[in-house]
Amino acid sequence: MGFLDNFKAAMKAGAEAGNASIERLRAEKAAEESAAHPRPQARPQARPQQSRLPEGVIMVSLNDMEPVALGMNSAGQNVALSVSGALLAKPDGGTSLDAASQRNEIREITAEIIRRELTPRIDSMGDLKSMMMAANNLNKVICEELKAHGYTAGMKMPLILHPVGG
Repeated sequence: MGFLDNFKAAMKAGAEAGNASIERLRAEKAAEESAAHPRPQARPQARPQQSRLPEGVIMVSLNDMEPVALGMNSAGQNVALSVSGALLAKPDGGTSLDAASQRNEIREITAEIIRRELTPRIDSMGDLKSMMMAANNLNKVICEELKAHGYTAGMKMPLILHPVGG
C-alpha cells in the first residue's frame, strides 16, 4: 500500500500546487486590472449632501400632492386626478418663506391651475389621449401662472395626470 499512499500524497500535493498557482494568477490579474482602472475613493459620509441647484432655486416634486378633485362629471362620477412631475422654481424677489413653505405654495398654485383648467373638460378626463394633451398644455400654463405669482419656473419632469380610483 505504500505506492498508493505515495501516489495519493503526490496527487494531493499537485492539486494544491495547481490551486495555489491559479490563485496567484487571479491575484496578479486583479492587481493589473485595478492598476489599469483605479477605483474612485468613496466620499466620506460625514459631510451633508450639497445641492447642485443654483442659489435660491428649489425643486418641487408634484408626486406627493394630494389628488386634485375636479368634481362630478355628466355620468355622475366624482373625478379626481393624481399628479406626477417636478419643476424648478426661484422667487423673483426676496421672500420671507423658507424652501418648504415655497414648495407648498407652488403645489397649491399648481392644484388650483389644474382645477381651473380641467374642470370645464371634466367629461374627457377619463380618456388617455385627452389627459396626455391636457397635461402637456398645462406645463406651459403652470410656468406662466407661477411667473404671475412671483416665481420663475421651469418643468424638470413633465406633468403626468392619472385618474384616481378608476
